[in-house]
Amino acid sequence: MNGTREVISRYGGPLPKPESPAGMDARLIRKVRRHDRIATRVITAGGVLVIVAVIGILVLIAQVALPLFLSPSIEQHAAFPLPRPPRALGEPRILALGLDEYLESGFVLDSGGVFTFFEAARGGVLDTPAVSPPGGGRGRILRADSHGKLRYGLTWSGGGFSLVEVVFRPEFDGAGRRTITHAVEILAEVEALPVPGSGIAPRNGIASRSSMVIGRFHEESGLTLASLPESGGISLYRRVEEENLLGESSLEESAAQLELGVPGRVSAMILDEAGGLLYAGTDTGYLMRWDVSDLDGVRQLDVSAAFKERGGPHAMTLLLGEQTLAIATGGAAGRAHLSGWFPFRKEEGGEQRLLPVHWQPTHDAYITSLMPSRRSKTLTTLDREGVLRFEYFNTGRTLAVIEPENPLRQAALSARANGLIALDAAGRVVIWSLDIPHPEVSWSSYFTRIWYEGYPEPAFVWQSSAGTDDFEPKLSLMPLIFGTLKGTFYGLLFAAPLGVLGALYTSSLMGAGMRRIVKPAFEIIGAVPTVVIGFLAALWLAPIIKTSLTAFLLMIGFLPLAMISSSFLFERIRNVGVLKKTVRGHEFLWIAPLLLLAVWVSFLAGHALDALLFSGSLADWLFSTGGVRMDQRNSIVIACAMGFAVLPTIFTISDDALVNVPRNLTAASLALGASRWQTVWRVVLPSASPGIFAALMMGLGRAVGETMIVLMATGNTPIMDWGPFNGMRTLAANIAVEIPEAPKGGTLYRTLFLSAVILFLTTMVLNSIAEVVRHRLRRKFGQF
Repeated sequence: MNGTREVISRYGGPLPKPESPAGMDARLIRKVRRHDRIATRVITAGGVLVIVAVIGILVLIAQVALPLFLSPSIEQHAAFPLPRPPRALGEPRILALGLDEYLESGFVLDSGGVFTFFEAARGGVLDTPAVSPPGGGRGRILRADSHGKLRYGLTWSGGGFSLVEVVFRPEFDGAGRRTITHAVEILAEVEALPVPGSGIAPRNGIASRSSMVIGRFHEESGLTLASLPESGGISLYRRVEEENLLGESSLEESAAQLELGVPGRVSAMILDEAGGLLYAGTDTGYLMRWDVSDLDGVRQLDVSAAFKERGGPHAMTLLLGEQTLAIATGGAAGRAHLSGWFPFRKEEGGEQRLLPVHWQPTHDAYITSLMPSRRSKTLTTLDREGVLRFEYFNTGRTLAVIEPENPLRQAALSARANGLIALDAAGRVVIWSLDIPHPEVSWSSYFTRIWYEGYPEPAFVWQSSAGTDDFEPKLSLMPLIFGTLKGTFYGLLFAAPLGVLGALYTSSLMGAGMRRIVKPAFEIIGAVPTVVIGFLAALWLAPIIKTSLTAFLLMIGFLPLAMISSSFLFERIRNVGVLKKTVRGHEFLWIAPLLLLAVWVSFLAGHALDALLFSGSLADWLFSTGGVRMDQRNSIVIACAMGFAVLPTIFTISDDALVNVPRNLTAASLALGASRWQTVWRVVLPSASPGIFAALMMGLGRAVGETMIVLMATGNTPIMDWGPFNGMRTLAANIAVEIPEAPKGGTLYRTLFLSAVILFLTTMVLNSIAEVVRHRLRRKFGQF
C-alpha cells in the first residue's frame, strides 16, 4: 500500500520498525560517549607521551654532545708576591717557572741556580734546593732553555752546561690523603762548553741569538748539544754512555760544525727530544733543517727563504708529536706572525720537504714565548704586551685569551696543561686553573677540510685512535655522513625498483591465490634479523662477488634481458590453448626458470671471460692494469644485503597502497577499453603514489639507520669514494664500532653522541619532508 511504512512479510505479519536513536536507552548512550571520551584522552595522552619521549631522547644525546662547543674555563687559582724576591734589580733573575699537575706546589728558578719550591695556594716556601755549575765552583746561569716535561737546559757563565729535570711525585697514605714530594735531578752535565759572551746586541727587545745553547737527553742517543759559537754557524756535540753485559761503561763523544751557507746569523734554533733533528732560522728570513742523528754524516734536509718579507724567526717550538714546527716571526709595527710547518711529500715518490701548512691570525704584539701543550696541538703564546693566548694550531682557533691587569713577563704550563703559572710585571706569581677539555674539535674540524700532519693536502679524515700517546685525533664527520649516504644509495638502488615493481605486479597482475602466498613470504623475510643478513653477506656473498665479479656484472644485464624476452614470448603464446587459463596471473612461475637460466649463463660466460681476457680474475686485472682496488667487503655487497633487508618494507607498504586504490577506478578504465597495463600505469600507479612515496621514505629511513649489516658486510673504512668496489663507514656503524672503546666524557665519546644527534635530525628531517610531499600527492590524486 502506497505511503505506508509497513511491509508485509512473507509470513503474513508486519516487520518491526527500527528503533530510533531517540528511543535508545539513555544510559547506554552516556556509556558509549563516556568510553569515547576516555579512549580519545588515552590516545591523545599516548601520542603526547611518544612525542615527549622522542624529544627527551634528542635532548639527552644533545646534552652529552653540547660540552664540545662550550668555551674553555679559566679561573685564577692564586696570586701572591714572589717568594724570596731578588736582592737587587735584575740579580738574581728569574729564568723559569713550573707547576705540578695537581696545582698544589710550584717553583721558580733564578740565575743563581736556586729552585724555590712553594705552596701554590699561598706562596709559602717549601724548599730551596740549588744546582751548581758542572765540576763545582761558582757561576750564574745565562739562560734556562725549557723543553719536555719540566726539563731545563742550563747554560752557565763559566762555560758549562747542565740538563736538569724537576720531578713531582704524588704519594698517598692509608687514608687516601695526597702529598706531593719534589726533587731536582741532574740528567747530564758538560764542564767545558764554549758559549757566546754576555754582550749580545739586543734586537726588538730580546737577544738576537735567543737560543745560545740547546741540550737534549735521550736514553738511546745520549746527550746532544747545539750551540752558537762567535765564529758563526752551529756547533754540535754528542756524548753517549753505554754499558756492556759485564757492567763496564764506555763513553763515546762526537762533534760537528755546521755552516749555514746562507746570509745572516741564527736567530732561533730547536732540537727534537731525541736530538736527531735540528731546526734553525736566521735573522735574514731563512729556515733550515738538518738530520743530526749521526754527527759524522750530518745531512741538510731543507733550506728555504721562508720569511724574507716577515722578518727572521725569533721563537720556535715543536708541537705534540714533534712533527709540526711552530714559528713566530716579527713584522712591521711590532706585529707578529705565527706559522706552522711540517714535512710532507708534494708529489708521490718525492722527498719530504718542510713546507708551511698553517698560518695563524696575525698577533698585535711581538711574541716572546711559545709554550706547547703535552696533551694536544694547543699552543700558548705570550707576547710583549703581557697577553696570553691559547690557540689550536690545525684549526686556527683561538681557544682563550688572558689579559691580566699587570702584564705578564714569564709563564709556563703544567704537565697536564690543566694549570698555568706566570710572573707579572709587579713581581707577583699568578696561577690559573685551566679547563680546555676538547681543544681539537670545532665546527670547522667536523665539517671542513683540515690539513693534518703527513697529508699532502687538506682532507676529511676520521681516525680516532692510534698506537702512540702523541697521536692527534682526526674526527671529521664528513666521511661518516658520506658513507651513510653512499650505503643508503646502494641499498635503495637494489631495493626500490624491485619493491615497487614487485608490489605493482602482485597487487594488479598476479592471481589472488598466488598473492596470498607471495605477500606473507615477503613479510616473513622482513622479520629476519639484520645480524643474520650481515653474517651471510660477509661470509658467503662477499667471497662469491669477489671471485665471480665478471659473472655478477653480466647478471645485471642478463636478468633484465631475460625478463623482457620472456615477457614478449608469453605475450605471443598466452592465448594459445591451455596456456590461456594457466598463464594469466601466474606469469612469474613461467618466467622464474628463465631467470635462473640467465643466472647460470652469466656464471658460465663470466668464468669464460675471466680466463680469456682477465687472466682468471677481473678484480686482480683491474688492480694490476688500472690500480683499481676491490675490497672483498664493498658497496656491491652492501647493495645486495641492505637491499634485501629494506625490500620487504618497501614492498609491503607499496602493495597496501596499490591494493587500496578503489576498484571502481580500475573497472572504469577497463570498461573504457584500456588494457591491464594501461590501467596500472595511468590509473593505479598515480592514485597510489602517496603510499608508494611513503614506502620509499620508510625504506630510506631504515637504510640510513641500519647498523649491523654495514658493520659486518663492509670494511668500515671512512673514505669518500662513490666507487662500488670499496666500502664505507656510516654514522650508525661508527657509533657501534667506537663507543665500547671511547672514554666516558672524552672528546671521542661526545663526538659519537654528536653523530647520533646528526643521525636523529637527519631522519626527522627526511620524514618531515616525506610527510609534506605525501600530503601534496594525496591532495593531487585524491584521498584513497
